[in-house]
Amino acid sequence: MTRKPGNYIMRAFSRNSASTLPERHFIDSLEFAKQSLEIHDKIRASNLLGLEDVLHSGRGEFEFRVVGCRIGRDKSGLRVEVKGVLGVQCQRCLEEMDYAVDFTRTFALVADESALPEEEFEDDEVDYLVADSRLDLEALIEEEILLGLPLAIRHEESCTGGGASVSVVKPNPFQALEGLRKK
Repeated sequence: MTRKPGNYIMRAFSRNSASTLPERHFIDSLEFAKQSLEIHDKIRASNLLGLEDVLHSGRGEFEFRVVGCRIGRDKSGLRVEVKGVLGVQCQRCLEEMDYAVDFTRTFALVADESALPEEEFEDDEVDYLVADSRLDLEALIEEEILLGLPLAIRHEESCTGGGASVSVVKPNPFQALEGLRKK
C-alpha cells in the first residue's frame, strides 16, 4: 500500500478474527481526493463476499489503485483502476474458466444525493459517488466488478466439457428448399 502524509486512509480488521479475515481499506473520500492521495494494493476475490455466487473455486486476485483527483475546476473525484482474474464457471459447459477484469472508473464526489445533477443518467462518462468519511474501497470495487459482469459468463470460443467439444449444428435452410424443388 502506498500512502502520502495525512491520516485519510484507515485500515481495519473485522471484529471476529484478524488472522483469518481480510484487511479492509477505508478512506475519507473527500479529503483523499482534495489532497490527491493514492493507494494501491491487492485483494483476493474470495475476500469479496458479494462475488461468492460468481466464483467457481474462490480463485482470483485483483490489483487495485485508487487516486484522488480533480474533475474540472471545482469537483473532487476518485479514479479507481482494477485489474485481475476471476475463476468462474462457464454457463455453457459448466467448466471453470478465467474471466479477466480490467476497468478504470472516475467518480465525481458530491455532498449528498440531492447534489446529484439531473443529467447524471444521461452522461456515461461521469459517475457520481456520495462523499463518505469512511468509504469502504473493497465494497466499491466489489460493486463495480459485479456491475461489469455479463449476465451469463461463458467461453468466447467453443466450450469443452469432459473432453468433448460442445457445438450446435444448425441445419442448412436451403436443404429444405431443395426438397421442395424436386417435387
